[in-house]
Amino acid sequence: MKKAILFFIFATIQIHVLSQTVCDPNANVVLFSNYDGGVLNINVDVNIPNLKIGVVSYEMVTINLSVPFVNNITEVRFAGYTTTTHNHCNNTPPVTSIVGAPPGTDTIIFMPQSPVSNANGYHIIICNTSCDTTTSQGGCNTADQTGAYFLQEFGGTLRYHLTQYNCWSGSYNISSGGNCCIGAAPSSGAPLTLFNSSDTSFCEKKCIDFFDLSTNSPIAWQWYFPGADTLTSNLQNPTGICYSNYGSFDVTLIACNTIGCDTLTVTNFIQEFQSPSIPVVISNFDTLFSTPAFSYQWYNSSGIIIGATGQYYVYPAPGSYFVLVSDTNGCASSSAVIYTSVENIHSDNRLSIYPNPSNGDLFINCSRIHITAVKIYDQRGRAVYAGKFEEGKNHIRLDLDDGIYFLEAVSDKNIIREKFIIIR
Repeated sequence: MKKAILFFIFATIQIHVLSQTVCDPNANVVLFSNYDGGVLNINVDVNIPNLKIGVVSYEMVTINLSVPFVNNITEVRFAGYTTTTHNHCNNTPPVTSIVGAPPGTDTIIFMPQSPVSNANGYHIIICNTSCDTTTSQGGCNTADQTGAYFLQEFGGTLRYHLTQYNCWSGSYNISSGGNCCIGAAPSSGAPLTLFNSSDTSFCEKKCIDFFDLSTNSPIAWQWYFPGADTLTSNLQNPTGICYSNYGSFDVTLIACNTIGCDTLTVTNFIQEFQSPSIPVVISNFDTLFSTPAFSYQWYNSSGIIIGATGQYYVYPAPGSYFVLVSDTNGCASSSAVIYTSVENIHSDNRLSIYPNPSNGDLFINCSRIHITAVKIYDQRGRAVYAGKFEEGKNHIRLDLDDGIYFLEAVSDKNIIREKFIIIR
């Protein structure tokens, strides 16, 4: 009984260890294979340039690819039996699909020919359920056939292969490794060029560092940085490469050893975005308005104002305020600080507007002041009405949408503001 328990524990530990296998930490090809298909959620949590992902199954697979480094994928390919009516994993919808891949990188292939002949595996790529190559796979492929097919299609070297029989379930991190290295390329020969950088997407001018990750011990390097201030470098790990212009830029590395050279160009590897224009804040009565942007966050002298994320902010007390606006790329700009006073908050009881809310017919009542002109602003601070004010003609007909508006009455001595609402 004790022997059986020990054997079970040992077997469990073996499976756990094997599931963390990484064949080559510098390689760029990752494979997933099974029979039953299912929902395969792949979290690309490792920054691997030129990442290629291969998936094999007999039944439908819903392949979901997610951040943070999903844009490093240059190809994701499914190969297998795509027309089966079996759906043991209850995929919805019941079709093989690839979701989240960069545009133009996804391919679904119906039963391609295996480049390797093995009597224990099928002659076309259809399914793979184990790392075994020496016993019959019951109509599925051996791991050497699966590895050879994808390495032939992708190029590169095998980082790991994760294979099982049953449905995919849960999430699989690229960093977690697999359980099979059959078909991995030998570690000798010309380099396989790979590289990384300290940053790939940023706002405004920035200087970054590059790192050579090439295999097989290169001894010479040639980098090309079109769009950077430094266009080339022959260092293994160039530092302080600065980008002064906005746009997307390719990066190329040629790595060589005594056997040969390999070249890798990653298109649009660097993306430098322009920050949005500095917002202008308009103060109108008790409300601050920002010029248009994608998103907003208002601040006062104490810091961030929780919940103040609209284009305008009604401030409860005098003080100093500013807004931070962001665009769709996540780049941000800050406005100048606006100082408000108590006069901005309170209306003047010498001026009244009725009815309020109004349906568009607005009457202005004033006493002890001589109004010469009237202006009306919407919530964005845009003037939507302007006109002279004549004694005895205190009625204004407004053709405006429902919303909050601000009336500004100009007298010979000062300006008086009142807020009103239009509801039709």
